[in-house]
Amino acid sequence: MNSIAQIQNKTNIAAVGTNYIDQQAVPIRVALVDSHPITLFGLSALLSKEAGYEVTGAFQSANNITEHIKLQKPDIVLIDFHLPNVDSLRIIEQIIAAGSSKVVVMAASLNATETCQLVKIGVKGLLLKEMPVTLIIQCLQSVNAGKEWMERNSIKSAFEKILRREAQYQAISANLSPSEIKLAILIASGDNSRSAAQKLNLSEGSARVYMNRIYTKLNIANRIQLAQILKERELI
Repeated sequence: MNSIAQIQNKTNIAAVGTNYIDQQAVPIRVALVDSHPITLFGLSALLSKEAGYEVTGAFQSANNITEHIKLQKPDIVLIDFHLPNVDSLRIIEQIIAAGSSKVVVMAASLNATETCQLVKIGVKGLLLKEMPVTLIIQCLQSVNAGKEWMERNSIKSAFEKILRREAQYQAISANLSPSEIKLAILIASGDNSRSAAQKLNLSEGSARVYMNRIYTKLNIANRIQLAQILKERELI
């Protein structure tokens, strides 16, 4: 959405200005979730003073956010990704599954894996807390308009990781079948032969046979070396 300053630079000022006012007649309703009281207060104050916004609720934990969404149906939930003592990714998935609110995630930092996870589950906006305040408004406007708004460096890093992992997967798959790769990843991640076999619907004996075959193909002797190889290739 254009800012007022940008609108004034348009040729047809009157027409565009009218559209802007019409769009802002219905406020963008935002629910806030952040464990830090100062951050929560600052966001509430920012949006309460900004024309065209309404804060439907501000929460220091995610305990009541699902119920709040059902009752208030905010347009956007702006939520901190690193909430203490909870699985924030699961909470965000639940919010998205409810279907009534778009989700914008804000965090002090996001690594490539976290960014990939958030994009995959359907988060519409990513913000870093170090960004200028004006970008929060831009992000919320874009997301409310049906667009996506992603912090460029995080996305770039995430997609670079995806490409690296794909290349490494291709390198491994030249030696191992897809089923062997799945088994190798489970074993390297800490599963024993029995639990890995159960997850893949194999007998424990078959899993042991396959693992010996994997070790032979990769020219290694044990799961420690296997874990090392898969970590180097960013597959675990």
